[in-house]
This record gives sequence, C-alpha cells and structure tokens, in this order.
Amino acid sequence: MVLRIADLYMEIAYEEPVTEKLANLKPFAVTKTKPDGQESICHICAEKPISCPMSSPTQTHSAEGKTLHLWVEPDYCTFSLIFHDSGRAYRLQADRRWKSVKTDLPLCGDEQIEALNDFIMIAFIYSSAFYNTVAVHSSCVATGMNGCAFIGPSGIGKSTHSNLWQRHFSGTRLINDDQPAIRILDNGMPYVYGTPWSGKTLCYRNDRAELNALFFMEQAHKNQLVRLSGIETFQRLLKATSLIGQDTASFDAISGTLAKIAGTVPAFLLKNRPDKEAAQLSHKAFVESINKQAP
Repeated sequence: MVLRIADLYMEIAYEEPVTEKLANLKPFAVTKTKPDGQESICHICAEKPISCPMSSPTQTHSAEGKTLHLWVEPDYCTFSLIFHDSGRAYRLQADRRWKSVKTDLPLCGDEQIEALNDFIMIAFIYSSAFYNTVAVHSSCVATGMNGCAFIGPSGIGKSTHSNLWQRHFSGTRLINDDQPAIRILDNGMPYVYGTPWSGKTLCYRNDRAELNALFFMEQAHKNQLVRLSGIETFQRLLKATSLIGQDTASFDAISGTLAKIAGTVPAFLLKNRPDKEAAQLSHKAFVESINKQAP
C-alpha cells in the first residue's frame, strides 16, 4: 500500500488492506502506484522479528494508557510501545535516515491496529523530516489557498479558536485539528497539510494551503495580539514539534526546517478569550499577512 501525505509517499508492506482497518488513512491512500520517478520517503515492512536493546531506553514517554520506550543507537532507532491494560509490547525499528522501517505487528485485533496507526505516524514524522517537513501540534484552518495555524499545548483553546473562525468567517475550512504537517517546498514557500492524525476531531483531509500566519495561543482575560520575532517563533515552534533530541540526524533536519518557517511566516502571541472578538483579532492579522506577502 502507498500513502501520499504532504505530497510525500510512504510504502507499507502488509498483505491485508490497512485502510480497511484504519479509515483515517483512506483519503491518503494511492489507489494505483506512485508517479514514475517519485521516491518513497520510507518503506514499512511488517511482521518482522525485532529485539530491543539490553541497555536502558534513551527516552520514555507515557500517555493515554500507553508507554513508549526509545533507544537511539549508532545505526538504528528502536521503539517499544506497551499497552497498560494488556501489558503487551509492540516494536518498531528504523535506520537513522528512516528510509527502512520494520515492525513486528500482526493485524489481529483492535490493539494492534491502534499500535500500527501510532507507528505509521512516527515513521511519517521522522522520515518526512529529511524532506523539509515537520509535524506541529496545532489546529489549522484555511480560506481558499491561504492558511494559518493555532499552536499551543492541549487544552489551551486551539480547537475552540478554529471553530470560531468557521462560525464567523465564511469559507473557512478545517485542515487538521491536532497534527498537521508543515512543509517547505523547493521554491521556499511553506505549506500546511492535512494528515491522517487529527486528535479527537474526525478531520482527515488530504488538503493543503499556503501557510501565511502562526498564532501561539495563550488564555487571558483580555484579547491582545503581540508580534513575535524570528527567534521567539523558533523557540516556540521547537516546543510544539515532535522530535527526538538525542537523534542528531532527525533533530538537525527538523530544527533546520523550523528555522526556515520562523524566518518566513509572520507569527503572533494571541492572548485571548474564547470569543468572537479574539477571532476577529487573529483574522485581521491573517488577512494583513496575506496582503503583505502578495506580489
């Protein structure tokens, strides 16, 4: 199976049709084959035996009933995903450029399907890093071919602000509500893309828009918009981006792309209440950013 996400191609070698198990992948599935001459950013080979290193994990992260262990070695990155309820562990291993990825997952139950979805997301995030692409924890909307991102930690009001835009500004559509991809194209233009991963919102659109503004969300009693410098933007983007600090190859690629975004896209700190006035404030800055970038 071939997926096209952010106009990048991934190959997944499962005998079973994965999209029948994971409906969020369907809008991104290539029905025939990828175009001639178009390379794949990674190839995922399934149901292969994987052994975890004997050393202590490089990183450990627990959330939503799962614990993820990571080992960064000279030639490989190895992940172990443990489900708390069952105690079962599933593994993924990739070379340091994320071209060749393998997993020991069989598709025999809901837990394994959930693990596969996580592994495909991880593989996309780190293989696409070498193609000027980053996944930023945000909610993104667009009007026509112009888009923006509302960025911040969970519960800060990103989805609420996207909903306000859709309610009050005609033609606004949701691109992604949790894990959109931002890619710098060969001409230097940044675009935001929908992905198969959108948190609790069922928004799986194979869609894109030019990225014209970034809004870093902060809850406040009074609505206020503050323009950020390139350095401030980079620092805030770094906190909102999925990355492996100890994996120098992918970290260098991701941080380089974030620096390009910070130096290209106007960014603002949006101190806001969850109301129409706050949406009007960000929308005005968005429109002004588009007009300034127009030739």
